[in-house]
Amino acid sequence: MMRPRDEYKGGEIRLDKEGRWFHEGVEITHRLTLDLFNRSIKRHPGGGYCLEVGPECARIVVEDTPYMVKRVDLDGGGARIRVSDGTEEPLDPSTLRIGPENVLYCTVKGEFPARFLRPAYYQLMQGLTETEDGYAVEIGGRLWPLAAP
Repeated sequence: MMRPRDEYKGGEIRLDKEGRWFHEGVEITHRLTLDLFNRSIKRHPGGGYCLEVGPECARIVVEDTPYMVKRVDLDGGGARIRVSDGTEEPLDPSTLRIGPENVLYCTVKGEFPARFLRPAYYQLMQGLTETEDGYAVEIGGRLWPLAAP
């Protein structure tokens, strides 16, 4: 059974907007730790997010979104994305939206916001087109409008 903790006694753990992890302001670079952290993000029962590892759920500070889109693979039928936790899933183009500072977002895992990292953004923008209503991206032979905030 998960035992939520309101405070992690080992110091602040933070996920920045570029998908980098920090502990007490020092970037974590150990590949296995990064993989574990990226796979262990859950909603905290009290709001926000936590790292759930075994029976513990330690709160984390998430600067923007808990997940990042790292890669986009376009084919004639649609698009698949690679998410920062190592999973792949079909992109739901209806969830594409432009946020502050023209950052592209979508929804992953059916409920979580995800920020497109630069490489994935550039891959998707290969299908960008201007319409009379703004901008849209072509995915699967259809134009999907990019909603503004």
